[in-house]
Amino acid sequence: MAKIRLLANLNCDHVLLLDEPLNVGGRLHYKDQGRRLGGGGANTGTGLLWAGHQVSILARVGQDSTGNWLLQEAAALGLDISHIEQFDGETGELLVLVDDRGERTILRQHRRLALPSKLPLDKVDCLYVNYEGAEAAAYMAQMVAHNLVVSQYPKGGHGLRPCQVMIASVADLAQKEDLWCHAQQLAGPNLQWLVVTHAEQGVEAFSATQHLQIPARMVSVVDATGAGDAFAGGVIHGLLAGLPMATVLTQASQWAAYTLSSSSSIPSEKLKHYLQVNG
Repeated sequence: MAKIRLLANLNCDHVLLLDEPLNVGGRLHYKDQGRRLGGGGANTGTGLLWAGHQVSILARVGQDSTGNWLLQEAAALGLDISHIEQFDGETGELLVLVDDRGERTILRQHRRLALPSKLPLDKVDCLYVNYEGAEAAAYMAQMVAHNLVVSQYPKGGHGLRPCQVMIASVADLAQKEDLWCHAQQLAGPNLQWLVVTHAEQGVEAFSATQHLQIPARMVSVVDATGAGDAFAGGVIHGLLAGLPMATVLTQASQWAAYTLSSSSSIPSEKLKHYLQVNG
């Protein structure tokens, strides 16, 4: 069992199922599915828990009923919430609009980004960062010297992300010509792999000497929410197992496929069963 720390949000996802895709000026019907636990902390952490790891979350939630609900839901799953900080204010909800193709649109209120005031520096097997602000860079720089650090690509390509492995979607990198050089500028000299997801076209990975391409799993999409987070969990699990990167990407794509085929933000029970059978 590995010790994994996730610097990532816990969110309250309020889900509305739409009867057709969003169109400007359209009039759509919806079904209110209520709220469910979401955010990178829960979506990535749940699969890692099911894979047998110890997972702690670094996040902030408000001192309100929603924040308390998030803590209860995360703790019930088995996530370590001892490093989650509660602030004086409202947590808020994310509106998740899921259309009839399973594609999702997320609406969130503007909020001031802030890290928890106390970030632990003890050694872990992996630190995963899925955080929008630039403030995480100093913490990552301290951790990357002695820990495996996996990071999502920073929003807009702004802000340093010291890490060994960076994950990005091709949409994030559309305007970049030399992807490896660009990733090195953000991640620094410790970068070993840049992983780029292409949705239904699969995934590729770059290192200083290799370029890998792995096709996507065929899947009927029910809800795309959390698929990228589940993919990141699969990458972390494979890296910690010492698997070759091609195998890591294949495994992570399977984790994402199970999430795409279920109506959930956190990974589905299908992934749990897969991990029980395959270890």
